[in-house]
Amino acid sequence: MRATSLGRDPMTGCIVADEKWWKDQNDAMLGCICFRDAPLEHEEQMRIIFEAVSVTNETSFVPLNGEDGGGQSNSELEREGQVPTPPNVTPTLGKRPTPLSPKGKKKKTFRDQCMKRLVDAYEKKAESSNNLATSNVVDSVSEEIGNMLDQVIKDGAEEGSDEHYYATQLLIKKEYSDVFITLKTSNGRLNWLRRAWEDSKKR
Repeated sequence: MRATSLGRDPMTGCIVADEKWWKDQNDAMLGCICFRDAPLEHEEQMRIIFEAVSVTNETSFVPLNGEDGGGQSNSELEREGQVPTPPNVTPTLGKRPTPLSPKGKKKKTFRDQCMKRLVDAYEKKAESSNNLATSNVVDSVSEEIGNMLDQVIKDGAEEGSDEHYYATQLLIKKEYSDVFITLKTSNGRLNWLRRAWEDSKKR
C-alpha cells in the first residue's frame, strides 16, 4: 500500500482511493471496482501464502527456501539503508520459470495417511463380510444336501446302492432337491429317485 500511496479503511478493510483512481483502475481491469465497497475475500489465507513475498517500487526480492537474508526482513534491511540483493536469475523469454517447483510425488500429510488407513480398514472389513456371507451360503447348501442324503439312507437306500448314488447326483441340483423335500413317504422318495434318474439320462 505504501508503494501505491493508497490506504485501507480500518473498519471495513476496503481500499481507500479517490474517484479518478477507481475509474482508471476499472477502465484498465473491468469489474475491479467491486473491491471499493467490499474487502478482499480469504485475506488471511492469502497473507499466509504471500507473506514471504515483498514487492515495492524501491526493491523487488522474493526469498527462496533457505534464503532469509540472515534472519532480517526486507523492511529491516531497508531501514538500515541496505538493499537486499536479489538472486542471480538469467532472464528468459516466454513463461517465467518457478524458482522451486516440487519434483516427484507430493509428500503425504498426516491427514492423508489417516484417510488411507481408514479406507484400507473399510475395504478389508467389506471383503471379510463378503467372504463370510459366501461361506455361510455354501455351508447351508452343503448341510441341506447332507440332510437329504441322510433321509435317503433312512428310507432304506444304503450307501453304495443305486438309489443312494442317484441321490448324490440329483440332489446337488436345486431343481431336484426342491421336489425331493416335498415327498412324504420313504417309498415315494425312492421311487421318485429312480424315475428322476431315468428321465435325466434321456435328456
